[in-house]
Amino acid sequence: WKPLYISAFVFTWLIYSGWWAFSYEIELHFQLALIFICIFFLLFYGTFLAYKLIANEKFKNSDVVLLLLNSFVFYGLGYVLLDDHETGSQLLGVFTLGNALVHFGVSALIFKKKLADRNLFYLVSGLVLVFITIAIPVQLNGNWVTLLWAMEAALLFWIARTKNVPVYEYLSYPLMVLALFSLFEDWSYGYSSYYFDVDSIPLKPLLNSNFLTSTLFLAAFGFINWVNNTYRRTSEEKQPNTISKIMSFTIPAILLFVLYSSFFLEINMYWQQLFESSAIDIKEGIDAYTHYNYDLLDFKHVWLVNYTLLFLTVLVFVNTSKLKNKVLGIVTLILALLATIYFLTSGLFVLSELRESHIAQELSEYYETSFFSVSIRYVAFAFFALFMFAFYRLTRSDFMKVNLKIPFEILIHVSILWILSSELLNWMDIAGSNQSYKLGLSILWGVYALMLIALGIWKSKKYLRIGAIALFGGTLLKLFLYDIASLNTIAKTIVFVSLGILLLIISFLYNKYKHIIADEPEN
Repeated sequence: WKPLYISAFVFTWLIYSGWWAFSYEIELHFQLALIFICIFFLLFYGTFLAYKLIANEKFKNSDVVLLLLNSFVFYGLGYVLLDDHETGSQLLGVFTLGNALVHFGVSALIFKKKLADRNLFYLVSGLVLVFITIAIPVQLNGNWVTLLWAMEAALLFWIARTKNVPVYEYLSYPLMVLALFSLFEDWSYGYSSYYFDVDSIPLKPLLNSNFLTSTLFLAAFGFINWVNNTYRRTSEEKQPNTISKIMSFTIPAILLFVLYSSFFLEINMYWQQLFESSAIDIKEGIDAYTHYNYDLLDFKHVWLVNYTLLFLTVLVFVNTSKLKNKVLGIVTLILALLATIYFLTSGLFVLSELRESHIAQELSEYYETSFFSVSIRYVAFAFFALFMFAFYRLTRSDFMKVNLKIPFEILIHVSILWILSSELLNWMDIAGSNQSYKLGLSILWGVYALMLIALGIWKSKKYLRIGAIALFGGTLLKLFLYDIASLNTIAKTIVFVSLGILLLIISFLYNKYKHIIADEPEN
């Protein structure tokens, strides 16, 4: 008589829903509606379980649908009834936990009496976990939701791997996603509040609830990652499915992303708070305006770049010395290349902005300025040098199994020349020279091209010599198309004579060592 159960199930809930939608009134029908919804839920739940236990029927997908529909139709309608009621709206968390307790009692009975196969037990137990998960945001808010979801995901994943219960592992995956998005929401609210409310209490770096939440989230995901690497799948499921394969990469990726972002947001908020606190109200006659120390935003930018370089450096050192993971190595190589480009462009530009501000002293009337606005560039260079050393170690690691010697050496020379050019502009600007972009850079690039030619001949590296010739050609184009348009006679003479001498030296080196160049093996 199973079709009778299904038809009764469908029509009962449809009739009840229709009555609730068109005839229900809170003042008259609240208690009646709540009593009948509980009766219907328990009736269909009990009938379903009794049939499965008496008939000893194999668990099917249709059974999963019926059980879930009964549970969630009851919860959805019950939630709406309580939410619309003045007193009931305060009991939503209790109602959700009550659902979890009902399913927990059923699962405990099935397990203790061994009344059904493990699939029914795991499904009912899964409903317990689902309603506990729902109860968390219903009853709590903010950081507690993130932490409880993360801890619940860690617990489920640990049980799944240690007790060989794959269904719990699959239940933990959506919890991980929920915890991650909840953490994003916490960050969005916690770190952005100071932007819109300058009267709020400033956050103490690393000693605030936002960073504590991030730390505990990292602990939970670190534990999940450890379990994933320590407890492999048993012979029952040797080949993980697509979702498991994706999550095996996603979990460590989330771990690294949250680790990086946690400190990034702290650094960003520290300098942002200093900037907001630097506001000074200025009156000039009838005009009034608020002035800020915009150097603080530049300092924030520089320290965020320094932190990014340091984070990638530590990550590379850990990978090369401990993990030796090729996938992580490839990812860090890509990130390192992007970080290098960003440092050489945006990073050096912000450093030049700090120098310009220090020279102009426009803010000195309101804010204290120091030479650190100039010398901070050498702190940044130190971070970049350590970063490039780590990058070098990664390219030479055996586990990478790729030959990146030539691309890395080219990148090194491009970076050195870029930084030397920035340094030349820096000190010529401090010295008050207005010829730095013309006379200074042309001579520097010519000298560096000569050095590359000499190094290419000495080390038998054809690509360095080709690069040097391209650099010198670009320097000559710059000289004729840009420099001479505004250089005075003395400056033109200096730059032409200097580049001419460099060309003669290059020609001499090529002629003197042409036998070495001719005998070079083809790469």
